[in-house]
This record gives sequence, C-alpha cells and structure tokens, in this order.
Amino acid sequence: MGSYDGLVGSYLLWQLPPNIKNRVDLYRDDGLGAFSETSQQIERIKKEICKKFSSNHLKITIEANKKIVNFLDVTLDLQKKTYEPYSKPNDSPLYVHSDSNHPPSILRNIPVAVNRRLSELSCNNESFCKAAPIYQRALDESGYKHQLEFEPTRN
Repeated sequence: MGSYDGLVGSYLLWQLPPNIKNRVDLYRDDGLGAFSETSQQIERIKKEICKKFSSNHLKITIEANKKIVNFLDVTLDLQKKTYEPYSKPNDSPLYVHSDSNHPPSILRNIPVAVNRRLSELSCNNESFCKAAPIYQRALDESGYKHQLEFEPTRN
C-alpha cells in the first residue's frame, strides 16, 4: 500500500504489449482486466504480466479465468451480464450522525449520496434490494429518516 502503487502499476502495465495494457485498469493496488481469449492464452498473458512485475522485484497476484469477480465495491458477473454492490463480509457502513455539528448541506446529502451510489452499483431493483438493508440500517442508526429506493441510472 502507498501513494506510489498506482503509478508503479501503471508504469509496468504501460510497458506491456497493447493487446494487454489496453484491457487492464488499475485503482491503487487493485487491477481488473477483461479478455476473450482461450483459457490457455489467458494463462500466457497472466505469465507475461507476472514476469514484468517480477523483473522489477515486485510480486503480483493474478486470478485468471473468473466469471464472477468482486472489484472494489461491485460484483461483476460476466455470465449473467449483471453487476451489484459488494462489501466484504462483516463490513458494516458507518455514517456521520444526523445530529452532528457538520454543515447542514453535508448532512442532507449523506443519505442521498448513499442512495445514488447503491443505485449506480445495481443493475436492477433486485440487486439493489439485496444490498440495501445493511445501508438502510446504518442510516437509521445514524438518525436519518431517508428510505433507500432504487433509481435506475440514466446512462
């Protein structure tokens, strides 16, 4: 971890051939790539990426040929072509209490922002409703009266 993770990872990926680097993205020390090649070809790509990191005395862990992946705060299912919010097991959100001395505009926007983010991470109402209870409980415990509702994204 550290502030240079993204820069180092980006630099190393930049050194890879275009057919690899153009299909991989990084966020700090997490990366995600999508390839339509065969499992055997993907294993070769994986080895090439590992070799590049290893030649710079860095270790990298790559899980290849997955159809469902948790990346940051979203679960992507390539077979069903769906996505939904993801949180680590035993992780519970915590929000600033509605009675705190934060500026009113901040307090007003917390539940709205939670609702928007959950909606953006949900491909449909079903996935939203599956994820919403832990966020609704956290909002309730923080004194907010907002009821979470799915809002389909416009784009």
